[in-house]
Amino acid sequence: MSEFIISSCSLEDTIVMKERWERNASNPMEYHVVEARRGREFILRLTTGADVYLATQQFAKDHGIRFAKIHAAFMGGLQPTRFLMWAPDTSDPENWHNESTATIHNQSMILSMSGVIHPRIMRGEEEPFPAIHFATGGAWDVPTMGGHLEEGTLVKGVLEVFITEILGIDVLLPSDYAPESDVAPESWYKEVE
Repeated sequence: MSEFIISSCSLEDTIVMKERWERNASNPMEYHVVEARRGREFILRLTTGADVYLATQQFAKDHGIRFAKIHAAFMGGLQPTRFLMWAPDTSDPENWHNESTATIHNQSMILSMSGVIHPRIMRGEEEPFPAIHFATGGAWDVPTMGGHLEEGTLVKGVLEVFITEILGIDVLLPSDYAPESDVAPESWYKEVE
């Protein structure tokens, strides 16, 4: 059973009913959970010149994967590395989700990489979205940095990572989702048979 709240900013605004997973926590111990199960397991190997984001997305398309965890990168180098990192939004301090693009041009070494592949609606069509988080550094004047890996990050040498398909879940979109204006909504999951 879903729980809803009603919120409204002004009398002119439409009343929006929000599900519990969309709201801020009501106490420090609150959490939301779905139970999923493992599907197929893969080791993905990318070599010099492969775009980490595009190759991972194509892998998901080729293997019919809607949901997966990306984990345990056990080797890899990047050059360049393009990524998003959270930065203060000086025009709206309430915007905790402001991301700015950064690029490291020197070769770096993957220290850690994890994330998920999940569906994202783009132009009315579902596509696999690799949300890859990583830490890199340790080479040619590159400090230890991390963030949300972006298209344009190229492998230098070899990158190998485990990918485990996740079954038994589907995506929940926000109650106020507007596909014509929201290309990357914050989503959650529901259990399915």
